[in-house]
Amino acid sequence: MRKIRVGIAGYGTIGQRLADGVAMQEDMELVGIADLAPTLSLQALRERDMIGANGVKYDLYLVDGADKAAFEAKDIPVAGSFDELCQKVDIMLDSAPGGVGAKNKENYYDKYGVKAIFQGGEKNSVADVFFHGYANYEKGVGQNYLKLTSCNTTGLIRTVDCLDREIGIEKVAITIIRRVAAWRDRRMRKSSGTRGLTNALQMDKAPTHQAVDLMTIMPHVNATGILVHTPVTHGHIITVLATAKDGKKITKEMALE
Repeated sequence: MRKIRVGIAGYGTIGQRLADGVAMQEDMELVGIADLAPTLSLQALRERDMIGANGVKYDLYLVDGADKAAFEAKDIPVAGSFDELCQKVDIMLDSAPGGVGAKNKENYYDKYGVKAIFQGGEKNSVADVFFHGYANYEKGVGQNYLKLTSCNTTGLIRTVDCLDREIGIEKVAITIIRRVAAWRDRRMRKSSGTRGLTNALQMDKAPTHQAVDLMTIMPHVNATGILVHTPVTHGHIITVLATAKDGKKITKEMALE
C-alpha cells in the first residue's frame, strides 16, 4: 500500500511535533516542511544535518516571501518552494500562524486538490469540520479540510468526553487561569491587548471560546466558563466542574477510573 504523502506548513512549536509524529508513522511519508525564516528550530535541525525523528531526513521548502539568501547564510539547505511541496503531497498539516492557513488553502490546497488539517488558531470557516480526534472523529472521515480545536480546548474535551462516555455529563463549568504569552513571545512587549499585560488581570467575556467550542463539538453538553489572563509566561491552571445527568454523583474514584 502506498504511503500517505504529508507536508508540514510551519516548523514552529506545533510543526516540529507534527513532523516528528509523521516521521514515526509506518503508513506515512514526510515529504517536507515549509517555513518563512531560518529560525532557531531550523538551525537546530541543520546542526543534525536535517535529520529529525526516527532518523528521517527533513527537506525544507520556502513559503512566499522567504529570503533564500538568509537560509544560505545559515547553511540551511532548501529543497524548493512551498508551491512545489504542495504538488508532491496528499495532505498538508498546516501549523502556520492564524490566518495564513486560510490563504494557503485559497492559493494552494484548493488549486492542487490537497487535503489539509489546520491548527486551532484558524477560523472554523476554513474547514469542512471543526474536529476533535476523540469526541467527533467520525465526522471528520472522508472530509477534505479539518480544523482542530485549540490546545486547551483539546484537553478539556478529552476530559469531558471520557466522563461523558462512561457516566453521562449534563453540564460543565470551566475555569482557566492562563499565562498571557510564551516566554519567547515578543508580543509580550505590545502596549495593547492581553499579550501586553504587565501588572493586571484581564477576564474574557463569558462564556469563553473554550466553552463554546466544547458545545460545538459536544452539543448535548451545556458548557460555560471564565478565562483570566495573567501576566506570567509559564503555565495554566484549568478546573472543570462537571454535573452528571439525572443528578448522579461522580465520585473521585469514578472520575479517575
